[in-house]
Amino acid sequence: MITRRSFFKQAGVAVAATAGGSAVFTGTGNAQEAAAAGQVQNTFRLGIAGYTFNKFKLDQAIEMLKKVDVHYLCIKDFHLPLTSTDEEIAAFHAKCRSYDVTGYGVGPIYMGSAEEVNNAFAYARRVGVKTLVGVPFKLVSRQRVSSPELLQLINGKVREFDIQYAIHNHGPDMPELFPSAESAMALIRDLDKRVGLCLDIGHQFRDGKDPVKTMVEFADRIHDIHIKNVTTPDKRGRCVEMSRGAIDIPAFVRALRAVKYRGVCSLEYEKDMDNPLAGIAESVGYFRGVVDATR
Repeated sequence: MITRRSFFKQAGVAVAATAGGSAVFTGTGNAQEAAAAGQVQNTFRLGIAGYTFNKFKLDQAIEMLKKVDVHYLCIKDFHLPLTSTDEEIAAFHAKCRSYDVTGYGVGPIYMGSAEEVNNAFAYARRVGVKTLVGVPFKLVSRQRVSSPELLQLINGKVREFDIQYAIHNHGPDMPELFPSAESAMALIRDLDKRVGLCLDIGHQFRDGKDPVKTMVEFADRIHDIHIKNVTTPDKRGRCVEMSRGAIDIPAFVRALRAVKYRGVCSLEYEKDMDNPLAGIAESVGYFRGVVDATR
């Protein structure tokens, strides 16, 4: 197992903070160099989940993406509302392109009715993405619980729109609303395979599950991933910089390669959300260093 100390010794990752408080990331290697050296080439990409930036305007968010040299963003509706016009969507994409950022998916979007399901799929199509991260729910005694009924509607929608629907697991804090990947799979196993998972490895770990085994077991149904690290494998676990948590990130990276995952691994950083850049930079640097060190 790669320890934090040995990782930094062998990976050659640099995370530096400027006097102004910003940070930059420098990783090692690239696909061409890996191929020339006979190393394993990765099929997955690194992104950042939009929720990471819920305290920031779009311009600030994509500026942080630029600082850490990440080029994929899962779009949250506080940056691009569900009611956006075609002109507003075009302007959003143009601004992202100016920073060499691609909005590859949308969500998580919470859907508590057939109308909200229809609106979410129409929104994803207008935005021009093929991945919709969602949470279909119904209210029972004023509590959100998972909705098998809406999943039947969603099953038809993925066929109509050819858009992947990825259910986000919520961990032990929400035991009735997809706490684990297994709880989602129990409801979608017989549905179209485009109905799948957005595997949040932190929440999966906090629910007492092993994200590595989950990745291997449900590989063909995992359409998006939220990567992070947390302190403990239970409800007390809290998000920390990726290099400092209890999840075995090197083992998870090896699992990504083993199953040839072709989607995005989006960092969802939920610590220091008023000032997250240093933690984002450390986490991005660590993840990229692990990727290089485990080839």
